[in-house]
Amino acid sequence: MALASKLDHEGVRVYCICGDGELEEGQVWEAAMTASHYKLDNLCVVVDNNNLQIDGQVDQVMNIYPLDKKFKSFGFEVINIDGHNMNQIINAFNKAKTVKGKPTAIIAKTIKGKGVSFMENVADWHGKAPNEKEYNLAIKELQK
Repeated sequence: MALASKLDHEGVRVYCICGDGELEEGQVWEAAMTASHYKLDNLCVVVDNNNLQIDGQVDQVMNIYPLDKKFKSFGFEVINIDGHNMNQIINAFNKAKTVKGKPTAIIAKTIKGKGVSFMENVADWHGKAPNEKEYNLAIKELQK
């Protein structure tokens, strides 16, 4: 989409959200290489870096770290942020808009299930929904 926008001179910015577990896949890095090759400064990749995927911890299943150095080696501008800090998130998106000649990767360090005691940093919550009791407890904790 970012390449098509560049070729058609549309001026569209494209945002892509990836999980850190997803970055274990080769097609992601093929896309990153393509984005850098074509200098897609209208592309911003946001990485949800919570180190958890459905099979467990990313660094134990298939270590992908250090992410910032990998994206830099692929020609990206890299912005590391606390993915729970709204000011950092806004500032990162504003900075990404100013980058010229290369794509941007915002690596957002997060905690899976943040704010819900029984969900925080638990990989099992990657692909399941809470039951009614769990849902009510989660809502109560998030309202604090």
